[in-house]
Amino acid sequence: MRKPLLAAAVFAATLIATSARADIILSELCDPQNNYTTDRFIEIWNSGPDAVDLTSWSVVAVANNVDVCTWTLSGTIAAGQAKVCGGPSTVTGFNVDFKSSVWATTAGYMNWNGNVGDGAKLKNASGTVLDLIVSPVSGLFENKDLVRNANISTPTPAYTASEWTGTPVTLATDASPGSHNGSLPPSGGPIISSIVTDPAAPTADTGTDVQASVVDTSAAILGVTLSWGTSSGSQPNVIGMTLLSGDTYRTSTPIPPMSNVTVYYRVSAQDSLQTSSSSLRSYVLGTGTSGAPTVLQVGQTTDTTLIVFFSEPVDPASAETPSHYTVGAVVAQGAVRDPIQTSQVSVTFHGIGAGTQTMTVNGVADLSNNVESGQTKSFNWIDTSIPPGYYNGTQGLMGSALRLALHNIIKNHTVKSYDYALTAFATTDVKANGKIWDMYSDVPGGTPPYEYSVGQTGQGATEGMGYNREHSFPQSWFGGASPMVSDLWILYPTDAKVNGYRSNYAYGVVASATTTSLNGSKLGSSASPGFSGTVFEPIDGYKGDLARGQFYVSTRYFGEDGGWPGGPESVGANLLPWAANQYLAWSQADPVSWKERLRNGAVYVIQHNRNPFVDHPEFVAMIWDTSSAVAGVADPRTTGQLVLRQNQPNPFAASTSIRFELPRRAAVSLSVYDIGGREVLSLLRGATLEPGSHSVAWDGRDAAGTTLRAGVYFCSLRAGELAQTKRMVLTR
Repeated sequence: MRKPLLAAAVFAATLIATSARADIILSELCDPQNNYTTDRFIEIWNSGPDAVDLTSWSVVAVANNVDVCTWTLSGTIAAGQAKVCGGPSTVTGFNVDFKSSVWATTAGYMNWNGNVGDGAKLKNASGTVLDLIVSPVSGLFENKDLVRNANISTPTPAYTASEWTGTPVTLATDASPGSHNGSLPPSGGPIISSIVTDPAAPTADTGTDVQASVVDTSAAILGVTLSWGTSSGSQPNVIGMTLLSGDTYRTSTPIPPMSNVTVYYRVSAQDSLQTSSSSLRSYVLGTGTSGAPTVLQVGQTTDTTLIVFFSEPVDPASAETPSHYTVGAVVAQGAVRDPIQTSQVSVTFHGIGAGTQTMTVNGVADLSNNVESGQTKSFNWIDTSIPPGYYNGTQGLMGSALRLALHNIIKNHTVKSYDYALTAFATTDVKANGKIWDMYSDVPGGTPPYEYSVGQTGQGATEGMGYNREHSFPQSWFGGASPMVSDLWILYPTDAKVNGYRSNYAYGVVASATTTSLNGSKLGSSASPGFSGTVFEPIDGYKGDLARGQFYVSTRYFGEDGGWPGGPESVGANLLPWAANQYLAWSQADPVSWKERLRNGAVYVIQHNRNPFVDHPEFVAMIWDTSSAVAGVADPRTTGQLVLRQNQPNPFAASTSIRFELPRRAAVSLSVYDIGGREVLSLLRGATLEPGSHSVAWDGRDAAGTTLRAGVYFCSLRAGELAQTKRMVLTR
């Protein structure tokens, strides 16, 4: 029953006539385009004139008209002061006064995106709702910063559109967390990054210095220190760090030399308002040149090979004696010292069982002829073989029939929690040297800009400050639901900062980069034929890995994607033609590696399903190769409107004919692209053509008339806003 107008008026008057507490208002709601899972926030502001005790007050986030996260407030908010409610950590480094771990989960943030039914409540200590904003329209603050107008100083128990202004923002720091109507935000504290040791690989014989970059845009830095110890639970030793140059600080004295220990350390920096600390780091010291070499790490690289990492360079004769290495009763079949990294030995075994194993090393000497004796080191051995009969029933199938058969094989996998992924990474995504295998920072065959130890998670304001869980098929595309949210074929460990760069953009070829990570991954405008939005391009060495992950999603969840919002590369789980073509090209250009085979075996132990496109990479073309007319699914934006036929013949050696049909008169562009997404020839550019069937011939030459090499090329047709792409194979 609706309240009488008089009662409603009395209720409203009572709210306005309250004490200074009534002058606390919801002042800002921010849903940034990037890093939204960590950096969304709600701000409150005290319009004065008095300070207010916030004990037992609360702020509630509302998503789809449901309360999804509650912050219990405390302390005092001064007149003119703004305070921020958010998650436990932020990527962009702004200060959060009231933190909730729930806000960092899919239950907290997933559906809070500025659309209908999303908003916030402010409650006083009695639980009365003083201020309320719940969006009545779609897109009110999606990818935006919604700020209370400067003339509003009292709360309103209902949304009033004229009181708010929304502005698109990419990052939360493009908004004004902690600042309203001219108030100054509190310091976000010093930001610590680029931590390195000197020497880069510490040894037992010399001391170790530590350098770090420390910046603070809000207050003066009062001091930077390094704390260290030989236990992960205690670092009682403190060394001052002095400014070396620019924003680089270095230990005033080195951590002293020592042997046979793991040294744990962290950097802390203090300004006038607060202290910031880095994540805990470590390095391992052996016995040094005065003693025998120590086995630091043993890691698997293939189905027959392990690498043994010694603390110092080793003598080639003793290091390359296979009988010096045993795993249980199994004796090594071969051993080769690395000619460059002479402290590493590649050892070949046959017959090792899966699971945790122990290697015994006996008789390996260093370059001073100090001989080690009977050292042991445990490691995890992964069985990469395909279980017998696993792919029974797929023989002779192509296209959707093969996709359905594979779906039935890999569906109903064992589902673990999202949190468990961090535990799983210790076996699924670890390099032979024991470091986390992060495809957004690693440099295959080279030196990565930084590496992470297992467990070195974090949310970094810069690269190198911690890794987190990356959904290679973003959560927003499937609604954050289970089992997709914790599927290890979707999740990978990646640097937190680069994860934020990637956000929920599709993978593709970048034409012009706006952001480039330290390993060369790029974000920018698309050069992938058939798509013109923003894309994230991993480095060449991992394009195939990530492409095969997308094909896994499209197969594992085939027919199970009802209600998925989808994304720029897919309708539900079904890849759009441009994405299928691009990822097919990547999969062929970057073949399956031992990294992927080992990961496949490790994930199988946990989830009891495999990525079929790692076991059988030929399945990709058998399902998505456009030349066999079975690629992906039709883009609903073009179905029935524009038809690009497969070129004939295909493959071709001398010339091929490209046919297409137009539904209406249009300006048409028809271009040929190479596998890297570069245009090699424009066959038509803005030509006005009539409705009906058209045909254009291509002789396999580029715009300069040069005969092109054999390989995969793409034909992209655009007519107005409509576009389609086909794959062509040129032979010689």
